[in-house]
Amino acid sequence: MEEILRGLKESGRPYLWVVRKDCRLEEVELDKLGENAMVVEWCSQVRVLTHPSVGCFVTHCGWNSTLESLAFGVPTVGVPQWTDQGTNAMLVERAWGTGVRGEVNEDGVLDGEELRRCLDLVMGDQNERGMGIRKKSELWKERALEAVGEGGSSHRNLSAFADEIATSDRNGY
Repeated sequence: MEEILRGLKESGRPYLWVVRKDCRLEEVELDKLGENAMVVEWCSQVRVLTHPSVGCFVTHCGWNSTLESLAFGVPTVGVPQWTDQGTNAMLVERAWGTGVRGEVNEDGVLDGEELRRCLDLVMGDQNERGMGIRKKSELWKERALEAVGEGGSSHRNLSAFADEIATSDRNGY
């Protein structure tokens, strides 16, 4: 928690930090948050990711979070912890090009300096890689909108599925 706080604060950027009630936030000195911080126990991730002021999403790269950031065009800093999260972080960084993966130290902790480096990379205006990440994020957002729009691939597949269910022999399943 202290390293995340350090990285967010040292980035110099405003941030929203969602910390579940069971994550022992009391161990962090809240007076060290800085004036550009907001800490909450819960929020609607979709509402946050669709807000125009959000420039980056630091995430564990769970599948839902990964898809939502991709669909809403928000670049990510991935900090996977277990199971499919490492694969999802790899997809974000290497396959889709919409973010970076933060490297943890030998204790499995993302140092504040590494978090700040990742945020600077993704959000910095002076680096080509960050501009490319933001451009790819916008491209994937456009692709997602096309897919779910009228006649898009997701729209067609969902319609075909619904038609099959509606016309199937219910006793046959």
